[in-house]
Amino acid sequence: MAKQQHQPFESTLQDLVYSLDAGGGLKIIRTTLFCLFVVGLVVIFTARQFRGFETEAAMDYAQLGRNMAQSNRYVTQCIRPVSIATVSANSFDGDARIGFHPELFRAPLYPAVLAGGFKFFDLIGVDLFPTSEAFQGMRIYPAEQWVIVPLNHFFTGLSGLLLYLLGRRLFSHRIGMLGVTTYFLTFMVWQDSLAATGVPLVSFFVLGATYFAVMAMINRRERKPPWNWLLLFALSIVFSAAAFLTNYGAVVFIPGLALFIWMMGSRTQRGGHLAFFYIALVFLLLSPWFLRNVQVAGSPLGLAPHTALIGSSKYPGDSFMRTLNPTFSLLSDFRVAKVKWAKSFNQLYQNGFTSLGGGLLIAFFMVTYFYRFVRAHVHNLRWGIGLSILLFFAGVGFFGEDALPLYHLFWPFVILYGLSFFSILLDRLDLNIELYKMGMTGLVIGMTALPLLVTIFIAPPTALPYPPYYAPFVMRVSELLKPAEVMCTDMPWATAWYGQRTSILLPATLEDYFEINDYRKYISGLYITTLTKDKPFVSSLLDGKEKTWLPIIMGRLTPDFPLKHGFGLNKQDQLFLTDSVRWGSDTVKSAEEGEQ
Repeated sequence: MAKQQHQPFESTLQDLVYSLDAGGGLKIIRTTLFCLFVVGLVVIFTARQFRGFETEAAMDYAQLGRNMAQSNRYVTQCIRPVSIATVSANSFDGDARIGFHPELFRAPLYPAVLAGGFKFFDLIGVDLFPTSEAFQGMRIYPAEQWVIVPLNHFFTGLSGLLLYLLGRRLFSHRIGMLGVTTYFLTFMVWQDSLAATGVPLVSFFVLGATYFAVMAMINRRERKPPWNWLLLFALSIVFSAAAFLTNYGAVVFIPGLALFIWMMGSRTQRGGHLAFFYIALVFLLLSPWFLRNVQVAGSPLGLAPHTALIGSSKYPGDSFMRTLNPTFSLLSDFRVAKVKWAKSFNQLYQNGFTSLGGGLLIAFFMVTYFYRFVRAHVHNLRWGIGLSILLFFAGVGFFGEDALPLYHLFWPFVILYGLSFFSILLDRLDLNIELYKMGMTGLVIGMTALPLLVTIFIAPPTALPYPPYYAPFVMRVSELLKPAEVMCTDMPWATAWYGQRTSILLPATLEDYFEINDYRKYISGLYITTLTKDKPFVSSLLDGKEKTWLPIIMGRLTPDFPLKHGFGLNKQDQLFLTDSVRWGSDTVKSAEEGEQ
């Protein structure tokens, strides 16, 4: 038997040094340093910019996730009057099911991901939802600090990984690395992550669907075995459906990817058939969700399409959500929504389209449409992205500024194509000084990163989101009601999330309030905040539809109003009314002092 040859120690050490200097070890060190840089950036940005949720959508998604974790049902504690009317009209007994009210506005996948995080911490015995007493001394609500924000950061990181893989496959390793670096240095990327509205999750699914579609079509075009591209094609379908179930606005990417698949066909490989199957299979996966919505709301997407009426001449302001007697007519509602679209499109186009990522790379991206890339998949994907952008701006005017953050989903593609075209321009200059090319590329990335760097190192930290959101106030007021009791408020998303109480949005009129209270569900508390008190006095409270609420807001209760007891919070900025005295002197004292 031959003796085993042992490599000399000096040779082993030399190989190790070489690996660290130029081999796989160097790649590991660079990757580790890059990851540490990104983690440090995220920690500093989060510590300076996050003091709690600031938007209706973030709190609404969060309470939906908690309800799903606790009841395994997609129900909401943030109930709008228009939703009460819709559920009543589509139930066999006219019951609005306020105790287990089905969600009719938001897609379910992001709340389901949050529910998974909540269940994990529940299994290990960590209480993410403290009472107001236990919350004393905490700066941030635990569920936001340990689940929601970290999950959004996690999917932002995964989106960056997919961006690198896509950039490397479309262009080169260099473009992929420059692309992911630019992505992680963009202010709006981390702003979307802290907003906690699920944009990072949608971005992950959109990038995944695109990457798998590109890989599948390249393998198919190269006539590789069917199993080599069919699995990737199936993953693209699954990721496309998941993107839609995370946010309905992601539907604009489905026609774009279908166009790319069709254009990647050849004379013998018909892409049209495959594009048809792609769209058909995506909607086949979505069909159970459509059926659920038809059952509870009479529409495949629930009430989400009707939100195009918010802020229109038919339903000015937020009156659509607050109406208990909505009327829907396809033709007349479309005419009303079209007028709204015409008024809002120009502003959204000017403030959104050209300003993406600071406006520099979007300019390079648009110029690529006058340039023909040699590789078919690079050339064809660009047209699919262009179609999706056109569809997005054709629809965003109907839904206003609330839908504009979805435009950020195009940013990864803008980065890749913009940087690649910029690299082509540098190469055309035929410069022999590599340092000059590196400096120009660094300048472009630095200009894109400038808002993030200013925010981290110069701008002051973000203040508390009050008014109107201050978690201790919301928790203290909500806990005055029993868990099964119902509250009416002008910010039900906040009382549902922080207060864990079923909350009905303040109806448009006092008459609608009485109808809900008398015939739907008894309301035990009324919580009015600066969202109502800060409205224009004459145009809204004195002469507008809010005028029926004016006596209540001013503290002059009508004889027939059932809630006779209450107190003000934070020097009368907020008002809480209930049907009996449910508090002690300490509660009233702390509320009047408005301690923060």
